[in-house]
Amino acid sequence: MTTENKPKVDRFYVERKDFDVFNSLKEKGSPFFGAHNKEIFLAAMMIGYREGCRIELKTREGYFHEKDLTRDDAALIRSIAIAEEDGLNVLLDKQKVYSIAEQFAAGGVSLLKVKVSSGEYGSYAKKLESELLRAYEKIQKDIAEVSKEKEQITIEAIPIADLISKGESATLEFKSSMVWDSKKKLPNKDLKIAVAKELAAFMNTRGGILLIGVEDNKTVTGIQKDLDILHDSTDDFELTLTSLVNTYIGKMNRSFIDLQFEIINDTQVAVVRVKKSTHPIYVRYEGKEEFYIRPGNSCQPLEISEASLFIKENW
Repeated sequence: MTTENKPKVDRFYVERKDFDVFNSLKEKGSPFFGAHNKEIFLAAMMIGYREGCRIELKTREGYFHEKDLTRDDAALIRSIAIAEEDGLNVLLDKQKVYSIAEQFAAGGVSLLKVKVSSGEYGSYAKKLESELLRAYEKIQKDIAEVSKEKEQITIEAIPIADLISKGESATLEFKSSMVWDSKKKLPNKDLKIAVAKELAAFMNTRGGILLIGVEDNKTVTGIQKDLDILHDSTDDFELTLTSLVNTYIGKMNRSFIDLQFEIINDTQVAVVRVKKSTHPIYVRYEGKEEFYIRPGNSCQPLEISEASLFIKENW
């Protein structure tokens, strides 16, 4: 391997003082015996990432070329960079992406050496495979969380009128009213329950925005019909929302909800912004308890077995 003062972006580097450690992992008796340098680098990188051990390289020694990467290898390296930098912009800087991989490899190689030489895992090759799989799953989960956060930031930045024009989505729901049933021409508590289900679904999935006063066809009808029976008071509207949350979802979960009012085309609309909950949210009414999520542009109830699995995977 050649020593480089300025790293090229066509290869991967290791810390010069760790060069012998990397090479020792290929010795006879090691599960990496006969392996390509790339395989050892990726294993060290994954362990470094899993342990949160990232060390900046002070001196570099070329270890293998980028042309040795498979498509999956490259995707893995990019995934770590995205998860570490909390965004996709890092992909515009290949040198930074590679540097992040190198730093995690530097942080993980000593740990990898200890695990290989100590024999603590018995059949280490099998244990290593399991360990790297867990690390990869962690990366995928981190990326998913970043994606959700970016989506939420994006929807928060779009003007309400523009959101309405886009229509309902996984993070946007329309309700014509919360109290007044325009079909029955009277107040209807079922509308409150429907709102509670939507709020719970957002909390259980990725958060979102509930617009009250907007029809499914994007027509802005406003909340005046609700206000007419709430003393024409937005304060009473908020108290009603708080009451339905307390009744059907639970008082402690009101903190995940923020209510504001906006004028769209001279019509007042209630904008309910919902954060993802830190714990599972259930809707309780009529002596039963239900669990809702929002996998697409509508909330969906889950069976007990489905809810248990969803909760296990998301909290």
